[in-house]
Parts: sequence; C-alpha cells; structure tokens
Amino acid sequence: MTSKRLQQAGFTQIELMITVAIAAILGSIAVSSMRDYTRRARISEVVLATNTCKGVVTENYLLRDEAPDAGTWGCEAATGATAYAGAVQTSSDGVIRVAITNMDGLVNGQHVYLVPMLSDETSPMVTPDHLGRSVGVWLCGSDWKPVRNALPANCRADTTSYSSQTFN
Repeated sequence: MTSKRLQQAGFTQIELMITVAIAAILGSIAVSSMRDYTRRARISEVVLATNTCKGVVTENYLLRDEAPDAGTWGCEAATGATAYAGAVQTSSDGVIRVAITNMDGLVNGQHVYLVPMLSDETSPMVTPDHLGRSVGVWLCGSDWKPVRNALPANCRADTTSYSSQTFN
C-alpha cells in the first residue's frame, strides 16, 4: 500500500505578514504624498488669490505721487478671496502678505509674501524712491520653510527679511 501525501497549497503565516507589512508601508507613503499634494494645491490657490492685489500695487507704483502708509494701497481685505487665503495685508513699500487658513496645523497662520522688485530682479522697490516706476517682477515666497516647500516652484524665495515690516 502506498501512502499519498497530500500537498497543501496556500501561504504561510510569514508570507502573509510580509505582504501585509509591505502593503502598510506603501499605504503610508501614498497617504503622505496625497497630503503633500493637497497642501500644494491649496497653497497655489492662496498665491492665485493675490493677483488682484498685485495689479493694484503695480498700478499705484506707477500713478502715486506720495508714498502710502501700510494697509492703504487699496487691495487689503480682512478675509481672502478663497477658503484657504486669509487676510490680505500690505506694507508701506507694497509688500503683500496673505495669511494661510483652513489647511492643516503645520501651515495655518503662516504667510505667503509677494515683494515688488525692480527690473534687475534683485532690488526690492521702496517708497517714495521708486514711485512712478513700473514693478519689474514679483518675488514670491514665505518666511516659513514648510510653506516654501509647498509653494509652486517659481515661488519659493526666502522672504524672512520682509516679514518684519509693518502690515495693515
């Protein structure tokens, strides 16, 4: 009489545990990437919300004879134009500061800055010296590194030196 051994098919517990561990690691990477992608999209929306104010400051630099005080450029708002853009404020030199709201604990309460620059792209415009001149370019960035990392690639300047200005 010959005995037949039954072959068992299936996975061992070790194989199942390794598979579950790999799936968990891939899932955590996907969740982290999705959170970063969502933050980037929302912060891009904050930057886009400044377009109106950029136009107003640009026009004021060309047309004004006297330097305005902080908060009197004509584009300030207590609330932003989007769900993620908070208060829009300006300094006496026309630097625009927009608060980030309704995102996550890492970036809520931080700011995006837009600085009017001369055509040389290295010198910030200052009032009253540059009144009557056109804004050459806008320097865009933040004074908080996690915000800079989430900004669009053309908007990642370190604007820490501008964050100490008076904004209203």
